[in-house]
Amino acid sequence: MIKNLFFGVLFVLFISSCASNKDLVYFKDVNRSVVTVENAEAYKPVTIQPLDILTIIISSANADASAVYNRGVVSNNPTTTTSGTTDQVGVASGYLVDQNGQIQLPILGNIKASGLSVPEFKQSLTTLLSKYLKEPYVTVTISNFKITVLGDVGRPGILRVQNERISFTDAISLAGDLTQTAVRNNILIIREQNGKRQYIPIDLTSKDVFNSPYYYLKNNDIIYVTPGKYKSTLAVDNLNRNFGIVSSILSIAITVTYLLIRK
Repeated sequence: MIKNLFFGVLFVLFISSCASNKDLVYFKDVNRSVVTVENAEAYKPVTIQPLDILTIIISSANADASAVYNRGVVSNNPTTTTSGTTDQVGVASGYLVDQNGQIQLPILGNIKASGLSVPEFKQSLTTLLSKYLKEPYVTVTISNFKITVLGDVGRPGILRVQNERISFTDAISLAGDLTQTAVRNNILIIREQNGKRQYIPIDLTSKDVFNSPYYYLKNNDIIYVTPGKYKSTLAVDNLNRNFGIVSSILSIAITVTYLLIRK
């Protein structure tokens, strides 16, 4: 009977371990036995929104004439980094897109920016400047581009994005990945755009996430990772450590008992 009990407990521990590991797997529906190829969702440049801050650098054959456009506006609002500290170095500077979706440039006046991608706005601005500058060259970036990651991840916080291109999986990775207790098949992206707020469910256990139109994130997106039902008020590390200790003691006790019975 002790022998049957011993193997029964080992079987239960094995099944529990398998079930637990299975719950942690990403992209479960990928066939890992062969190489598979599928079409990838094409990246679409983000569109400029009201309250974005645009860093605009303009050069031309006449440096003095183009210098007036490179002053911009500085925002003195401190920002919070992924470590939770105040970041004065990363203060955004540039031209603020107003509530009407416009920026104001010297000589040119109000210019529409909202609703255009960065390349589209760059082209539009280059065309306008051609009337006043010889061979204008324009670079435009969104200097306050950020993603907020909250919930059951290793390092929740704000992610500063330099090149305006960040994917959902990039953001999760930069936030320290999901913890063992996180719900992987119902992660939320919260997005405000054109005066509306969207709550978008994302399933990280399926490869379909790569073809989602929300795979590439937009400025000010919020990712919320729901804690699993086994999340407690205690630290997850303590829970895992206690479970490991109890499991080890139980296994040793059963093994010793089984060996004694065999003698």
